[in-house]
Amino acid sequence: MNSQNLRASKNLRPGSLRQRLLTWLLPGVAVLLLASGVGSYYVASNNATQAYDRSLLNLALALANQAQFKDGEVRFDLQPQARQILLTDKFDEIRYAVYGPRGRLLSGDEGLFPGGDLAADKFEDGHLFFDGHGLKGRPVRGVILLAPVESAEITVVITETLTKREMQVGDILLSVLVPELLLFAATIALVLRGVDAGLRPLEGLRIRLGRRTPVELKPLGVDGVPFELRPLVREIDQLLGRLGTALGAQRHFVSDAAHQLRTPIAALLAQLESTMLESGDPRLEQLRESVQRLVRLVNQLLALARAEPGSMPAQQLDLRTLIEGEADAWLQMALARDIDLGFELVSAPAQGIALLLAELLGNLVDNAIRYTPRGGRVTVRCGSEAGGSFVAVDDNGPGVPPELRERIFERLFRGDTGSAGGSGLGLAIVRQIAAQQGASIQVGESVDGGASFVVFFAAPPEI
Repeated sequence: MNSQNLRASKNLRPGSLRQRLLTWLLPGVAVLLLASGVGSYYVASNNATQAYDRSLLNLALALANQAQFKDGEVRFDLQPQARQILLTDKFDEIRYAVYGPRGRLLSGDEGLFPGGDLAADKFEDGHLFFDGHGLKGRPVRGVILLAPVESAEITVVITETLTKREMQVGDILLSVLVPELLLFAATIALVLRGVDAGLRPLEGLRIRLGRRTPVELKPLGVDGVPFELRPLVREIDQLLGRLGTALGAQRHFVSDAAHQLRTPIAALLAQLESTMLESGDPRLEQLRESVQRLVRLVNQLLALARAEPGSMPAQQLDLRTLIEGEADAWLQMALARDIDLGFELVSAPAQGIALLLAELLGNLVDNAIRYTPRGGRVTVRCGSEAGGSFVAVDDNGPGVPPELRERIFERLFRGDTGSAGGSGLGLAIVRQIAAQQGASIQVGESVDGGASFVVFFAAPPEI
């Protein structure tokens, strides 16, 4: 893999968009604030240094003003009071030296001159600042002043230790550091808040998509969507459109195929029953049962097509009323197999599509009747409980082993059906309808030792 492909693969690695933004923003903000702090420190420190240097130069000028020219020579006489005023400092040690025209020490201490080149061109406006070391090796800051005294010239050297300057540097550092830290914290908070605010439209888009049911395939639309997200929303809308077209084509194909099959199968069944009446041949009974299973399969294909996401509207209904409306057809099936079909019904409000819920319940009852031995019992119950409603179909048949309670909802899985004659689609349709209607299914053991299928419906929203 060449370097370009490697770089592209790194850029395509999945990760957090928030983390990526913060990775780009926070280091840059930190560097800018650090540079701002360092710059502010050096500016303030340089200003403080210049202020102390000016004070040192003023002191040298004050000492130079004490020199006098008498009797053809320069004299320097510093009174004790003036010495105390000029040279006494609370924090630093100040030393001075005054030299005459021929380098003769007029007053002060020897050894204050710095080493190095002191060429005249280095003096600006007659003075030169320098850094050096005083007594005991302590660092000092000094100034050399060349001052005229009538026709002569004197040299004034003053050195000062750096205690005040170091204290000033500490104060400057503290005055810069504390605001910079506060500014850094405030900037980090603003960056985090800004990133969260910038990503909030994505969260809103996720919530809008998450609230949709499988039947909602209408476009999201770009109203209120930030400009940068509009291409993404348009692509999602186009995808939803293509998905709706594909699902509609599939649903219509299954529905049309099942409708087309119903007419010839119904004619075949009618001719077969007429032939059985005329001939009385018992071998035709097995053929008739096979055709009836084919009829059941076609009806389930129609139910499966209706259970696919579509545009059928949900409505509030009562499960008790729904069961009572289907009870006659179920009783006919139960009587044909000598099954005692009972009902324990209480008002149970739910929200869903009545046609699909009737198909769900019909498949559960049909499944129970088929797998319960002749002379057995099947009970249909419904009611309300905390948080919603339920409908249950119990039987005293062989039950469902725990290891098969998930697999029985797979399409075309029939298990050990024996003579039940199922098609393997009934429970798959039940699960698909339940998922579409926002219900859940639990398979357990009934009080009579058979199977118990319980469908839970969440409470319908308040109107």
